[in-house]
Amino acid sequence: MKESLFERVPESERLAWPDIASILSGVVSSLSKLMGGGIVAFYAGCALGGVAMAITFVLSFVLTYLVGKITFREGLPNNVVSRLYIFGTKGSAAGSLVWIFLLVGVLAVGTVQLGNAILFAFGWSEDWMRWALFIGISCVWVFMALFGTKVIARMNAVFVVALFCVMGYVVYLIAANGQMGDALTHGVLIPGVGEGEGFAYGVNYAIMTSGLLALFAADFTRFARRERDLVPISLVGSLFAVITYLFGALITYFGFEKSVEYFSGMGYDATGAAHAAITNPGVSLVLAAGGVGLAIICLSQMKVETSNSIGGANAVSNLFDSLFGVKLKWPVAVVIANAVGLVFILGGILDQVNAFMSFGSILTISWCVLLITDYYLVRGPLHIGARGIPLEAVERVNWRGVTTLALVSVVNGVLYATGVVAVPFLTTVPLTVVVYVTLSWCARDKVRAADAERLADFVKQGEVLESATDEVAETA
Repeated sequence: MKESLFERVPESERLAWPDIASILSGVVSSLSKLMGGGIVAFYAGCALGGVAMAITFVLSFVLTYLVGKITFREGLPNNVVSRLYIFGTKGSAAGSLVWIFLLVGVLAVGTVQLGNAILFAFGWSEDWMRWALFIGISCVWVFMALFGTKVIARMNAVFVVALFCVMGYVVYLIAANGQMGDALTHGVLIPGVGEGEGFAYGVNYAIMTSGLLALFAADFTRFARRERDLVPISLVGSLFAVITYLFGALITYFGFEKSVEYFSGMGYDATGAAHAAITNPGVSLVLAAGGVGLAIICLSQMKVETSNSIGGANAVSNLFDSLFGVKLKWPVAVVIANAVGLVFILGGILDQVNAFMSFGSILTISWCVLLITDYYLVRGPLHIGARGIPLEAVERVNWRGVTTLALVSVVNGVLYATGVVAVPFLTTVPLTVVVYVTLSWCARDKVRAADAERLADFVKQGEVLESATDEVAETA
């Protein structure tokens, strides 16, 4: 990649909005999103599942647009922009660690879903085959991520069209088998789950993807040519997320009976077999549609995992730079991100990654709301801190932001885990705004004075450097 993560995007590297939209549409049309459609529909039923998807669309658009506008104006990716506004230079390491765990975790889960589907389709069962396949797939993600943003945008556009053509064929099979009516009208299909409980579970899962999409999109909205391009970019990304959910709900229903029968034969009880059927879309697709199902799997993962590799590498680069002042070469950062994904897979900790995803949704939503609150409110009308400051003049740690993220995440995590709050989004957003604004207001004089002092030092250092450069030039 030619562009630096720590320098604002030059005009020559900016992209037309369809290119950026194709990257986002490629990311949201993945196995994990197909699985998400099945989870929402099967836990909440079609009617309430539709409500959950509508909520996801609105929330994804709003967060993607507002966060994307910040990274566009700064010309920097989300991890680096978060230095400027909510974490500080050293503090942004915390955000990078969260992002690495979440995004690389998603990368690893997708690799396993693809790998398991291939292993199942070809009947490979040896451990060495499994290891060799996962390592080989990870090498493919590394190789593809090195092509650069423009090439990946074009590739995504082609693969998205191909993917939806293939998925359209499966939907045709559903209609031809007379299952379309039931597939679009069924209620809760998970044994022992009530309608209210299922809707809460489904809407939580859907909301989780909204925060992930907004922060992921922020790495690419910085390449937009015009600010108004952010509207169609956000609309396309959010719309494709919902469309993929819908296809996922239909495809999962189509292969549900065969999948439940397969997992029941492996010793699962009724609830476990039903849950396994919708959380293993690769196996379900191969069972339901054979080679066509395997084609869906490969097409969906080739584009999304490449983009995930880029996002994970961005976080790795920021982590090394913020903690050690080391600017990694782009290929090195990509290799490290995928190596971490392999550790997740081969170390057998993907269950912990999946368990962390619900808590991770609290982190990502709070992170998005923090950025929005700091940029548009605290540094806007309240004038507590400045916008557009140089990276060299940023404070080491913004304790207001780090404290808010930690406090909000712990409080809402406990409320959700204990069942006090069924949908933590409803408490995460107001608590994030209140805590950060309160801390900022109480420290307003100190923040303003510290910002002014750092900016003055930056200007002074620049003048000294310019003077020294002129002196050297005169001597020469």
